Amino acid sequence: MVKSIRKRINISSYFTSILFCSLISACSIQKAQHHLLQDPSIQGAHIGTAVYNQSDQTWVDRFQSNKYFTPASNTKILTCYVGMKYLNDSIAGWQIKENVDSIFLLPMGDPTFLHPDFPYQPVADMIKNTSKQVVLCLPTAPDAFSMYGKGWAWDDYADDYQPERSRLPIYGNVVTISNTQNGISFQPKYFVQGQSVAEKYSIWSRDLHSNHFYATGKGSKESLQQIPFITDPTYSLTKALIEDTLHPKHPLLIQKGWDANSASLLKTVPTDSLLKIMMNRSDNFYAEQILLMTSAQLLNKIDESATIDAVLKNDLNLSPQRTEWADGSGLSRFNLNTPENFVALLQTMQAQFGLDRIKNIFAQGGEGTLGSYYKNIPGVIYAKTGTLGNQVALSGFIVTQKGTELIFSVMVANHVSPSSSSVRKAVEKYLTTLMRQY
Repeated sequence: MVKSIRKRINISSYFTSILFCSLISACSIQKAQHHLLQDPSIQGAHIGTAVYNQSDQTWVDRFQSNKYFTPASNTKILTCYVGMKYLNDSIAGWQIKENVDSIFLLPMGDPTFLHPDFPYQPVADMIKNTSKQVVLCLPTAPDAFSMYGKGWAWDDYADDYQPERSRLPIYGNVVTISNTQNGISFQPKYFVQGQSVAEKYSIWSRDLHSNHFYATGKGSKESLQQIPFITDPTYSLTKALIEDTLHPKHPLLIQKGWDANSASLLKTVPTDSLLKIMMNRSDNFYAEQILLMTSAQLLNKIDESATIDAVLKNDLNLSPQRTEWADGSGLSRFNLNTPENFVALLQTMQAQFGLDRIKNIFAQGGEGTLGSYYKNIPGVIYAKTGTLGNQVALSGFIVTQKGTELIFSVMVANHVSPSSSSVRKAVEKYLTTLMRQY
């Protein structure tokens, strides 16, 4: 009888202990959420949080998690997903056909062509070294995308984060201007040939409607500027740039139309190496071109809207809420998404590709766009930032010191803080509190 009573008391104490721990945990989460919502940098803003415990399949926290926010560069998580799924192990950004005396190339949006990020340049080497006639081919059907995405800011045309999109990009579609003690250098030099070079440390810009680059003033120290140039969908400009850089044995020819019979794919760089750069430094140009290359793979043409519709319908049709997806980079304010949708997307990515591959692509705390954040935390974070005027987002994975896996998305809209860094610090404090709890 005494043993039975003691057993009941022990069981009762066990469940009381569990209930007490649960209440403590809930209070801790509520306190973390309260501090986030009351942070001065977020006062007056809209905020949504969704944190899921992947280890035990339970929600940790949800606050306005089904509401829509402008995700900014969190949109690149969508782009990363399609890149991981459809671009295979290496970028197949070109189609190629060859006969006895000619090589025919159909570009499909490969952003690595003559880009300084990638010293391995198989296409450039082939154009430079072959004794055959190289022919650049335009697609038979017209492309369904424009140089800018829907809703992009027109007056950002000379800013490095908004290069034009194109089927045949070259040099990242920017002119790189380096100011050093030894003077000024330009890459490619084609755009400044015949112009008088300003004194060193000068600041440069570009005309709105032409590829005329000019000095606007004098800086005080060494700098590196990247200014987008106006691309040419007929390849005339690209032909001139290639010839000026690679000096092929024969002037390039341009031909309209492409017969895919007997064509093969020409691969360049490992897909994940491109995705890693895109995610770590939040590269808008790479993101846009990845979406265009995915379109070419899926549809045999570049149709941005049709590709987005197909992915949302066939791959992401189980998202809790509808996704409004406008571009690859997140520059457009027409993008709308919810914290719950990002958690669902990240779960899908983990299920399909594995967390190890994702860790190799996403930025870790203290790296890339997370370089100033999450350096001394009780765990490891792999995430994507998002920043647009008055908008801040962060979504990704956390592995706590206890081994718990959390998937999260925190989105802040319409904040009026002078700097997004204070908002990011508030989010960092919130997530760090949850890491300690789990």
